[in-house]
Amino acid sequence: MRGVSEEIWDQELPPIRVNKDTIKKQAARYRMGSVRLALGRIKTREEFEEDKREIIKKQFPKNPLQ
Repeated sequence: MRGVSEEIWDQELPPIRVNKDTIKKQAARYRMGSVRLALGRIKTREEFEEDKREIIKKQFPKNPLQ
């Protein structure tokens, strides 16, 4: 792209940290964005990974057609 140096594209960014309390406090100020954010219905990476582990542990039901 013009006007953007290549070093910016190759830069490693730190992981995004989500603070649910701050998002809930600020949600009323920013109603034009995501409904999930406005309602505070978000998950931190740690919560997401915990849910993912719980789902992976579950056994699928047997297929009666096989």
